[in-house]
Amino acid sequence: MRFPASARVAPAGPEGSAAFALELDPELLGFQGHFPGNPILPGVVQVDWAIHFAEAAFGPLGAFRGLEHLKFTDIVRPGQALTLTLALDPARESLRFAFQDGDTRKACGIIHFQGNT
Repeated sequence: MRFPASARVAPAGPEGSAAFALELDPELLGFQGHFPGNPILPGVVQVDWAIHFAEAAFGPLGAFRGLEHLKFTDIVRPGQALTLTLALDPARESLRFAFQDGDTRKACGIIHFQGNT
């Protein structure tokens, strides 16, 4: 499976924002081979999830242009429960995202798009 088996929309804030509660099944494809015996979720998977869930919340975003202020500040392991928060800024064609486990930030950044926003 590519995405968390349990992903539910958490209460959203202002327009252009969304939040998802994610339960990370140890059988997720992203954990396979990264690293055997000590699995962690790769950063590229976290960025992919941010885009996937943003499009689920806001519709098509447009063509990917790049990443800015990307930070992976703590390891994501199987079985963790994360909150993914998203904030879309159509005028700047950008999406801010952050993954957190309680008060611990795991990753954050800004994804830039061109087109549909």
